[in-house]
Amino acid sequence: MKRIQIAPRNNYKAKVQELGFHFSEDYWVENAYYLFSKAEIATLEHATNECYSMYIAAVQHIIDNNLFHKLHIPEYIIPKIIKSWDNDDLSLYGRFDFAMQDGVPKLLEFNADTPTSLLEASLIQWYWKNDLFPQNDQFNSIHESLVESWKYIKAHYNIKNKRLHFACIQDAIEDEITTLYLLSTANEAGLDTSLFDISELVYDSEAKRFYTPCQQEVVEYLFKLYPYEWMFNEEFGEHLDNNTLLFEPLWKSIMSNKYILKVISELFPDSPYILKCDDFPLYTGSYCKKPIYSREGANIELVKDRRSIEQTGGEYGEEGFIYQELVEVEAQDGMYPIIGSWVIGGTSCGIGIRENVSRISDDMSFFAPHIIE
Repeated sequence: MKRIQIAPRNNYKAKVQELGFHFSEDYWVENAYYLFSKAEIATLEHATNECYSMYIAAVQHIIDNNLFHKLHIPEYIIPKIIKSWDNDDLSLYGRFDFAMQDGVPKLLEFNADTPTSLLEASLIQWYWKNDLFPQNDQFNSIHESLVESWKYIKAHYNIKNKRLHFACIQDAIEDEITTLYLLSTANEAGLDTSLFDISELVYDSEAKRFYTPCQQEVVEYLFKLYPYEWMFNEEFGEHLDNNTLLFEPLWKSIMSNKYILKVISELFPDSPYILKCDDFPLYTGSYCKKPIYSREGANIELVKDRRSIEQTGGEYGEEGFIYQELVEVEAQDGMYPIIGSWVIGGTSCGIGIRENVSRISDDMSFFAPHIIE
């Protein structure tokens, strides 16, 4: 895995905006790319599929041993989560974050509920590759996998003559762009769709139904780019699962919780991809301290040899922290890369790289495309 500097395309900003990507000024800078060997890609694909299998086993373990209190999941929602799991409610997607250490992908976390950086990983870097490196391949079947997964969902739930509704915080540009892209892939799969701000979702307590804004239409199928941990603490959280099929399903709230990293490290201590993790500082004195609930790299602290070397602020941490073995990521040209590896329909299908001058990946990280040599 090598970082190679390159001159941006002359009109790259216009090109990415034509594809619906409108926050490129601070994020997509196109001044470098990463070159992978076929063997490295095969390793990442295998690691992603293995980690997803381990996450499935960990969810079952948490349910079987009633560990929800460790995840700080409210008691009232637990039966609905278990029901969603037992019903095998279908999942669309998720993104593993890996750091490469001596050629081995080390799992940092799984963005299982509301993963972003999707449009750039699927379409934007693919068109970049075709413009500059048409002879090279890229580990990227993300778009096709999304469309096929929606087709499977449509057939499995027999969604005919009904609408699949999409909701997000529309004032958050990254969320809206990601949601609009996912909506377009659902359209391509033959689904009828609509989009509204999640704050406008209406619950009718008498009908025990969710409705679109102004109660114009019953919401039977809802994709929401909005974290479950927020929903669980909001007024209509207690009504989740009432006659509405949710994407992502309720059981993904277990996978998106950082405490599952501790469970996986206990269940699979010999996996080369899994870092040791506990709910207290590791005796080695070198670890990454993460809130059980956190987003965009907030409230993270890196400790090496019992000395804090980097940390970020934020509003998270009330529920507690986990402590994960520290990975020494090698900087390339002063940038620290993190690989986002996508799972769609339960299968690995592509990667995107975010990089930062900081060791901690956050909302200021840049996206870098890749090719295979």
